[in-house]
Amino acid sequence: MGLSENEQKVLEELERQLTGGKPAPKEKATQVDGKVKYGRLLVLGSVLVFVGLGIMLLAISMQQVFVGVLAFLTMLTGLYLVSQNWTSKAFRASAPKPDPKPGQKPGTSGYFQNRWDQRNGG
Repeated sequence: MGLSENEQKVLEELERQLTGGKPAPKEKATQVDGKVKYGRLLVLGSVLVFVGLGIMLLAISMQQVFVGVLAFLTMLTGLYLVSQNWTSKAFRASAPKPDPKPGQKPGTSGYFQNRWDQRNGG
Protein backbone atom coordinates (compact mmCIF):
# COMPACT_ATOMS: atom_id res chain seq x y z
CA MET A 1 0.00 0.00 0.00
CA GLY A 2 1.45 3.35 -1.04
CA LEU A 3 1.70 6.44 1.12
CA SER A 4 -0.75 9.27 0.73
CA GLU A 5 0.46 12.66 -0.46
CA ASN A 6 0.32 14.09 3.05
CA GLU A 7 2.26 11.14 4.49
CA GLN A 8 4.93 11.54 1.81
CA LYS A 9 5.37 15.21 2.73
CA VAL A 10 5.67 14.33 6.42
CA LEU A 11 8.22 11.61 5.61
CA GLU A 12 10.31 14.02 3.49
CA GLU A 13 10.21 16.60 6.28
CA LEU A 14 11.40 14.01 8.82
CA GLU A 15 14.23 12.92 6.52
CA ARG A 16 15.30 16.53 6.04
CA GLN A 17 15.33 17.12 9.81
CA LEU A 18 17.30 13.94 10.44
CA THR A 19 19.99 14.88 7.92
CA GLY A 20 20.21 18.39 9.36
CA GLY A 21 19.34 19.99 6.02
CA LYS A 22 22.48 18.62 4.39
CA PRO A 23 22.29 18.24 0.60
CA ALA A 24 21.64 14.84 -0.87
CA PRO A 25 24.49 13.04 -2.69
CA LYS A 26 22.85 13.93 -6.01
CA GLU A 27 23.31 17.64 -5.28
CA LYS A 28 27.01 17.22 -4.44
CA ALA A 29 27.71 16.04 -7.99
CA THR A 30 26.73 19.45 -9.36
CA GLN A 31 29.11 21.14 -6.93
CA VAL A 32 32.01 19.12 -8.34
CA ASP A 33 31.03 20.29 -11.82
CA GLY A 34 31.15 23.86 -10.49
CA LYS A 35 34.71 23.37 -9.26
CA VAL A 36 35.76 22.13 -12.68
CA LYS A 37 34.11 25.15 -14.30
CA TYR A 38 35.91 27.58 -12.02
CA GLY A 39 39.19 25.78 -12.57
CA ARG A 40 38.76 26.30 -16.29
CA LEU A 41 37.97 29.98 -15.72
CA LEU A 42 41.15 30.33 -13.68
CA VAL A 43 43.28 28.78 -16.43
CA LEU A 44 41.56 30.71 -19.23
CA GLY A 45 41.86 33.99 -17.34
CA SER A 46 45.54 33.43 -16.63
CA VAL A 47 46.22 32.65 -20.29
CA LEU A 48 44.37 35.81 -21.35
CA VAL A 49 46.44 37.94 -18.97
CA PHE A 50 49.71 36.60 -20.43
CA VAL A 51 48.45 36.95 -24.01
CA GLY A 52 47.47 40.54 -23.19
CA LEU A 53 50.96 41.22 -21.85
CA GLY A 54 52.46 39.82 -25.04
CA ILE A 55 50.17 42.00 -27.17
CA MET A 56 51.09 44.99 -25.01
CA LEU A 57 54.81 44.43 -25.67
CA LEU A 58 54.02 44.14 -29.37
CA ALA A 59 52.02 47.39 -29.24
CA ILE A 60 54.89 49.18 -27.52
CA SER A 61 57.41 47.99 -30.09
CA MET A 62 55.08 48.96 -32.98
CA GLN A 63 54.06 52.21 -31.26
CA GLN A 64 50.38 51.55 -31.99
CA VAL A 65 47.89 52.90 -29.46
CA PHE A 66 44.95 50.87 -30.78
CA VAL A 67 46.83 47.59 -30.30
CA GLY A 68 47.80 48.71 -26.79
CA VAL A 69 44.15 49.37 -25.92
CA LEU A 70 43.24 45.93 -27.30
CA ALA A 71 45.96 44.38 -25.12
CA PHE A 72 44.68 46.24 -22.06
CA LEU A 73 41.12 45.02 -22.65
CA THR A 74 42.41 41.46 -23.09
CA MET A 75 44.22 41.65 -19.76
CA LEU A 76 41.14 43.09 -18.03
CA THR A 77 39.01 40.26 -19.39
CA GLY A 78 41.53 37.72 -18.11
CA LEU A 79 41.61 39.32 -14.67
CA TYR A 80 37.82 39.32 -14.56
CA LEU A 81 37.72 35.60 -15.33
CA VAL A 82 40.36 34.85 -12.70
CA SER A 83 38.48 36.88 -10.08
CA GLN A 84 35.33 34.85 -10.74
CA ASN A 85 37.13 31.87 -9.24
CA TRP A 86 37.39 33.50 -5.82
CA THR A 87 34.19 35.51 -5.51
CA SER A 88 31.67 32.88 -6.45
CA LYS A 89 29.15 31.79 -3.83
CA ALA A 90 29.00 28.36 -5.44
CA PHE A 91 32.74 27.86 -4.94
CA ARG A 92 32.55 28.86 -1.29
CA ALA A 93 29.47 26.72 -0.72
CA SER A 94 31.19 23.64 -2.09
CA ALA A 95 34.11 23.94 0.34
CA PRO A 96 33.85 21.50 3.26
CA LYS A 97 33.22 23.15 6.60
CA PRO A 98 35.24 21.88 9.58
CA ASP A 99 33.23 20.24 12.33
CA PRO A 100 33.63 21.85 15.75
CA LYS A 101 35.44 19.78 18.35
CA PRO A 102 33.22 18.23 21.00
CA GLY A 103 32.87 20.40 24.05
CA GLN A 104 33.73 23.61 22.24
CA LYS A 105 31.26 26.43 21.93
CA PRO A 106 30.90 28.11 18.53
CA GLY A 107 32.01 31.67 17.96
CA THR A 108 34.88 33.80 19.23
CA SER A 109 33.55 34.08 22.77
CA GLY A 110 33.35 30.29 22.90
CA TYR A 111 37.04 30.08 21.99
CA PHE A 112 38.05 32.32 24.89
CA GLN A 113 35.65 30.56 27.24
CA ASN A 114 37.17 27.20 26.34
CA ARG A 115 40.70 28.50 26.98
CA TRP A 116 39.59 29.88 30.34
CA ASP A 117 38.03 26.54 31.24
CA GLN A 118 41.22 24.69 30.26
CA ARG A 119 43.39 26.94 32.41
CA ASN A 120 41.16 26.57 35.44
CA GLY A 121 40.71 22.84 35.07
CA GLY A 122 37.02 23.14 34.28
